[in-house]
Amino acid sequence: MLDLARGPLIVGVADHPDALGTCARWSPSARPFDLVEARVDLFPTQRLEGAGASACASLESTGTPVLITIRSASQGGRFGAGEDERLARFRASLAVASWVDVEDDAAIIGDVGDLVQARPGGRLVVSHHDFARTPPLDALLACVDACHAAAPFSIAKVATAVKTVDDRARLRELLARRPERTAVIGMAAGDDGLRVELAAAGSLLAYGFVAGATAPGQLSVEALHARLCAASPGYAARRGRSSSAAI
Repeated sequence: MLDLARGPLIVGVADHPDALGTCARWSPSARPFDLVEARVDLFPTQRLEGAGASACASLESTGTPVLITIRSASQGGRFGAGEDERLARFRASLAVASWVDVEDDAAIIGDVGDLVQARPGGRLVVSHHDFARTPPLDALLACVDACHAAAPFSIAKVATAVKTVDDRARLRELLARRPERTAVIGMAAGDDGLRVELAAAGSLLAYGFVAGATAPGQLSVEALHARLCAASPGYAARRGRSSSAAI
């Protein structure tokens, strides 16, 4: 089980069953990620099944948790079926995976939380995405508090569009005010270093793609790992690397 007190944790984002297979084939000791996100809403069938399910089971058996995300269309995903069907797919996925991400406005958030609580090693990420702006600090703090309150020991994830220097400062202040069980992600049009900066400053989760970017400014998981080794002495020490290594 991952120690959340020893973040940041890198999440390798797999947008296709084949990408899950790539993650599973990495030697456990050489994996440039701490857990893997299966973006099931981006899979061709929008289900975790077949080779994808086998890869998840393999990852979990070697100590790498799999985070199941079936992102709603209202928060930037592609899943458009009903919530009863989405809940059923979460339930099926938890047969081979242990973490789940569900949005803060989801009608099924309580039911998903119950499923995760019943799963040994289960962990719930409650997420909020704003692709238009970075809201005022008071609104961001209230959002994180609501995510934490949604289920026992849940992780709050807040991802917002970053367009100004003030937006960047606001996200850093959010992280300073809510340092525990909180992931803060700034989405910019290109790589401006903010994702690495926030992770090094204490954001619990940092997302890097395995096969292709799924959000603005997302780095590859290998590049994110290398840059965090250079930017975060704590991360480098945990991964057995020198923080002075070249990026």
